Amino acid sequence: MKSSLKGNGVFPRKLYAILLLSGMVTMGSAMAQSAPALPTAPTVPTLLTVSPNAVSALSESTTNSVFIDQSGANPTVNMTQIGSGNKMGSASTPVYLRGTSQNIVGIQSGNNNIISNLQIVNSDSGSSVGASVTIQQIGNSNTADIACGDSTSKCDKLDMNYRFTGDNNSMIFRGTGTSITSHVDVSGNGNAFNIAVTGNGHSQIVDVSGNNNTFNLTQASTGASGSSIVIAQTGTGTTYNVQQSGSVDNVLNIHSVANGGSFNILQRN
Repeated sequence: MKSSLKGNGVFPRKLYAILLLSGMVTMGSAMAQSAPALPTAPTVPTLLTVSPNAVSALSESTTNSVFIDQSGANPTVNMTQIGSGNKMGSASTPVYLRGTSQNIVGIQSGNNNIISNLQIVNSDSGSSVGASVTIQQIGNSNTADIACGDSTSKCDKLDMNYRFTGDNNSMIFRGTGTSITSHVDVSGNGNAFNIAVTGNGHSQIVDVSGNNNTFNLTQASTGASGSSIVIAQTGTGTTYNVQQSGSVDNVLNIHSVANGGSFNILQRN
């Protein structure tokens, strides 16, 4: 092999061969790069099963509040609150349910819960269905304020069931209409409740077990169809005041097993 370079710039054959071999090595190393690394698989995030602020929210005294304004026939409303300091309605924004054939359930489990104003109106005064209401408060120092109808709107054919389980609870129920039936079941001490209904054909059933419970019942019938009150009470220190009015058919049935207490009863014909 002869070199094509001549004159003063002639490369020695040995040096030229070294340079040529060096260039081949350099090119070969550039062509023989290692394969790129595979990308790392992404980490799947953990799904949240509760709200991030659930712990702090549940520690608040007013964690849950329910405000409902409903109108229409055949509603089914279920409200359940678990914890302390919960509210259903308020003085400015009541739970307001109006319509025919209503089915309402409200349950509060815990202490210091409030039903500040549950108002029920049966807009069709001639309805044969009316409303079915079940209220249950389990715990201590709970309060409930419930109204069925008012001076301008009637609430007929109501079937209301209310249950206290605990101590120092209070309930107020006011009803205006025809054939209002309420059943109050109380288990605990120091509870107080007041029932006042106006209209014809009412029936109030009260079943109390515990000490130092106080309740007042007033029924004012406006026609020939009277009303009835049934009270079954076991405990001590119980006081109840009962008033009934109307033309005829007022019935009062009291079964009391207690020490102390006083009854004040007035029925008119």
